[in-house]
Amino acid sequence: MQIKLILKTLISLATFIVLIGCSTTPQNDTTFDESQKSFLYNLFKTQYLWYDKVTDDINYTSYQTPQEMIDDLKYSTYDKWSYAQTTEQYANFSTQTATGFGCYYLNNKIRAIRIASPCYNAGLKRGDIITKINYEDMSDERYKEAQKKLGTKSIFTIDRKGQKLNIGITPIKYSYKSTIRQIFTNLNGEKIGHMIFNRFSSASTDEIDEAFSYFKDNNIDELIIDLRYNGGGSLTTASILLDKIAGYNNENSMQAQLKWNNKNSKNNSIYHFSKDDNSLDLSRVFFLTGYDTASASEMVINCLKPYMDVKTIGSKTRGKPVGMRGRSKEGLIYWLINFSIYNANNVGDYYDGIDVDCDADDNIDFERIDKNEDMLKTALYYIDNATCN
Repeated sequence: MQIKLILKTLISLATFIVLIGCSTTPQNDTTFDESQKSFLYNLFKTQYLWYDKVTDDINYTSYQTPQEMIDDLKYSTYDKWSYAQTTEQYANFSTQTATGFGCYYLNNKIRAIRIASPCYNAGLKRGDIITKINYEDMSDERYKEAQKKLGTKSIFTIDRKGQKLNIGITPIKYSYKSTIRQIFTNLNGEKIGHMIFNRFSSASTDEIDEAFSYFKDNNIDELIIDLRYNGGGSLTTASILLDKIAGYNNENSMQAQLKWNNKNSKNNSIYHFSKDDNSLDLSRVFFLTGYDTASASEMVINCLKPYMDVKTIGSKTRGKPVGMRGRSKEGLIYWLINFSIYNANNVGDYYDGIDVDCDADDNIDFERIDKNEDMLKTALYYIDNATCN
């Protein structure tokens, strides 16, 4: 596996950076001068997938930020993703490094928590309601202000199913994880591997390898992968995950085809399956999906369909059948959509998202590892009964 990982990484680095998901806006102090503007415009006119939709005569000198210019020039009918970021922001994504608390909430109710973040390590849970921060009523502004004060503990007042808790959390710079894995055994004695996977970063390849070695060593019969919040990332990492799921029976078969515009057809490429020591011998796989499931996550789902029975549970994915190769200049990386992605059956263009086989809610009152959580529960029920409910 290590040799194959190195080879795939070298392929990615040789083309600079290949990415099919996630975005971060550059900081306000990033220099966006005339040289940067000219460089960005040239990328739009040559390497952008929809270069023929870009206005020929444009005075780009007036733009103040990279994102303002990108939003104005991009082909908005399909392109919802092109963006720019600093090299530091890209490095943080690749190494799974962040600052702050690591909680994500909706209407003050915690929806998701980064694995190994301060919120996670402090014991916060999905479904907890943040009522106060430092004994003042919770608000977005108070949360953000407290999060900026790295090294200074804040007191979160939590309502956990009617129980009031005061929990101290200190925002810091931290390294987080992308995976949690476990195994369920059903009444028929079948072993069901369950993996939460949140990000296709370079750093997550080791976590993928560890998870699949665990599944392989325990001879699992079924596999459920939770991608509900996975918005994508590295194509190389997506290819490695495909190897683990289906490489055992499909070595050297096509995983994905990347198709560039007619000016850059020389960049068209094909990814193939490799069989690793911990690739699984499965005929079926389940994915838990939602609107935040996009890009590399959708590529994995689509590229497995020619080779095995793929079941999706939850709600329709976002719809991003395209990817980008980052181009760097003086501290900024420009991510413009460069290519479309198709599977071995030449199926792609799922701009409206990938439909599910079974509808299920993302029930944030349960942890994602809890077999009573609606999406996971539906997948386990399907395995036992061959029907959604």
